[in-house]
Amino acid sequence: MYRKLWFGLLAVTLLQGCATYVEHKLLNRVEPLGIPANMPEIITELGGESRQFCMPHLGGCTEYLYGAPIKDETGRKFSFTAVGEDKTIEYKLALDRKQIPEARRGTMVMLHGYGGSKETMFFLADYYRFIGFHVVIPDLKGHGGSSHDAPGFAVEDADMITTLIDSLPARERPHPIYLTGFSMGALAAVHVARQRNDISGMVLLAPMRQFEDAVYEVTKMTYKNTSKIVSEKSIREGVRNALVTKEIDPSSLDLHQVLPPVKVPTLILASDVDPVGPYDYFEALNSRYVTVKLIQDRHHFLMGIMDPKMHEHLYTWLQKQR
Repeated sequence: MYRKLWFGLLAVTLLQGCATYVEHKLLNRVEPLGIPANMPEIITELGGESRQFCMPHLGGCTEYLYGAPIKDETGRKFSFTAVGEDKTIEYKLALDRKQIPEARRGTMVMLHGYGGSKETMFFLADYYRFIGFHVVIPDLKGHGGSSHDAPGFAVEDADMITTLIDSLPARERPHPIYLTGFSMGALAAVHVARQRNDISGMVLLAPMRQFEDAVYEVTKMTYKNTSKIVSEKSIREGVRNALVTKEIDPSSLDLHQVLPPVKVPTLILASDVDPVGPYDYFEALNSRYVTVKLIQDRHHFLMGIMDPKMHEHLYTWLQKQR
């Protein structure tokens, strides 16, 4: 009897420890996704500028990338090679000015996902620049060049983002102002739009589902060994505890709760094979303001890569916003 009780207490202790581990990981600076070592040089060659923005009243600084519209090129080729465990996929798009008869004008503020950084959004930013946008890409709290030691979980990023937008000279953030957010960055975009009255539209790429579900699915995808050791129950408990510690209501990280009140034209692009932000989870959000489009057979982390289908959905929608 005592032996069974001892093993039972040990199991409970281990499970609680696993939940504490998950909570600790979520509440501390985010481990970055791998990016090429020469990425800063690539960004500079493509015309991007790396800058720092400090916010004394918000307790820290962050870095951001700025890029002006590309006006001196008659064509642009976009290519990306995704190497997986069992297959390699090439994404290619070639555009010329004949396909874009009237360049867009305005500013696109781009928000990366959890674990990402400003650099992970720059290839998509190059597309926006070619079709006429100024681009601004900040590091979110606890990521990249941010001085904050903890992530903002989208909700706490909104003040920083809107302050950065307001700090830019008018020539670098001409209206209309749009937001593009990937995964958790999509939720950050919605919270920014809830604060401002000058957002003309949002593009939400693979927005994450409810945070607890999203963390569990990302853990299975990217930390396979951890997901074998740490139970689903512990992962979910750790997520809930982290949100309690941050005093963040889980409903504020659910697109079904926070998006409908925002009367801003919004395009959602989601994949049918993405467990983090599945298309069928967002399909019901189609409305007067929200357009949900399917990108077939696209991995979550590849939802910001341009190809003809992505361009068709995105450029067609942007043209309708004029």
